Order: sequence, then C-alpha cells, then structure tokens
Amino acid sequence: MKEPIKNRQTKKYSKGTIVTHWLTALLILILYPMGKYMEELKVSEKMGLIKIHALVGILVLILTIMRTIYYFKHERPAEIETGSKINNKLVIWVHNAFYDLLLGIAITGIATMVIGGYAEAIKTEDINQIRAASQIPALKAHGIMATIMMLLLIMHIIGFIKHLLLKKENTLKRII
Repeated sequence: MKEPIKNRQTKKYSKGTIVTHWLTALLILILYPMGKYMEELKVSEKMGLIKIHALVGILVLILTIMRTIYYFKHERPAEIETGSKINNKLVIWVHNAFYDLLLGIAITGIATMVIGGYAEAIKTEDINQIRAASQIPALKAHGIMATIMMLLLIMHIIGFIKHLLLKKENTLKRII
C-alpha cells in the first residue's frame, strides 16, 4: 500500500505575506459584493460607492504588489503535496491565477475609471462624463475576472477542506 504523503507544517510564510494575504482576502470579500450591488444601481446612485470601490481596489493592487515582493524576497514553505501530480499542478495554477487575476482586475478597474469617464465624473462631480456600460469594454472584463476570482476562491477553500479531511493536515497553519 502506498504511504500517504505528509507535508511539513512547521514552515510558515513571512509575516508580511501572511498579513497581506488576509487583508487582501478581506478586501476582496468586500469588493466583489459591492461591485455586484453597484451593477444594479443608476450612475447617480452609485457615485459614492464607486469612489470607495476604486480606493479599496487600489489598496488591493498595492497589497498584491507587496505580497509578490514578499513572496520572492522571503523564504516560503514548499508547495503542498497532494499525492496527485494533477492536483499538485492545480494547486500551483490556482495560486498563480490569483496573482494574475488581481493584477488584471486592477488594470481593468483603472481602465474603466479612465475610459468610462468615472475618474473625470468624480473630479468634476458631473455624472454626464460617464459613458454607458456597453461602451466600456474594460468594465465587462473587470466583472468577468472578478467572477473567475470568486470561483477560484471557492476552489481554494474546497481544496483546503479536502486536504484537511482526507489528509488530516491543517495547511492553514502555513498562512496564519
């Protein structure tokens, strides 16, 4: 019978990585429902929320850049071994996809603010500067990437729970 793989749980991520991970996660869990809520509002009703959404989004971008620096600058635990080559690759793919999506969401958010006229509308307090959502391709991309991010987050949580139940390993110890 094949010996089950046991991952070392003593090695943790750096404090900077841990703080930016959890703060980013919290902010994403605020941004996504806020964005979905704003989709249903008229432009005049959502200007205050857009300001908050944009500022928090920029904070997530800054945290993502910081976390990327921490990730490469500090020693980190070995990748989780699942016992399956496909799952091992999936773990790495999901983690990398988070970084790619966070950067993509930030870029499309900034593009939406500029191209969509939101930045000018905030500056001048004139909502007539804002283009229709159908005229802002970056807005659609922003929403699609945010939804993919949420699906990956669900996969990430399921992966943790699966690992906890099947392997009896609390991999969360590495990031708390």
